[in-house]
Amino acid sequence: MNKIIKEELTFTAMMVFGMVLIMLSYNSILAAGFTAQALHIIAIAFVPTYILAFAVEQFVVSHNVHKIHKIIVSSTDHQFKHVVVFALLFVTFMAGIMSLYGTLISTGTENAFWYHYGMNFVRNWPVALVAQLAVVGPLVRIIHMTIFAKSKLVR
Repeated sequence: MNKIIKEELTFTAMMVFGMVLIMLSYNSILAAGFTAQALHIIAIAFVPTYILAFAVEQFVVSHNVHKIHKIIVSSTDHQFKHVVVFALLFVTFMAGIMSLYGTLISTGTENAFWYHYGMNFVRNWPVALVAQLAVVGPLVRIIHMTIFAKSKLVR
């Protein structure tokens, strides 16, 4: 396997793991409180949610975010701007798609679906952005640079 592809897949796997864990925990605790039921929901839903989020990120979101990012940010812009714009785009796309998944799982297509979807998106987006910028993103970058010492992927 190409070294860059291996690094990208490892980075994505870690990033998706952290984001799914945080967002699934957040939504489960909102639904069931700090209870054993919330832990049960997380344990049952983690693997299918992780698989779906990884597939969505790889096959839908990543390619589109990279194209839009190139339009918004120029190569001469500061690295911080690149990271923030990329995170905003990624979180918006992923929160939109994964909120759709969560709404379908929790309420189905009946019972004011679009209202519930909108509320889920509005509730999830800021938490996902903070998790991405302040927790998961920096932690995954540190771990990634430790695993792949000479990586140019996250520098």
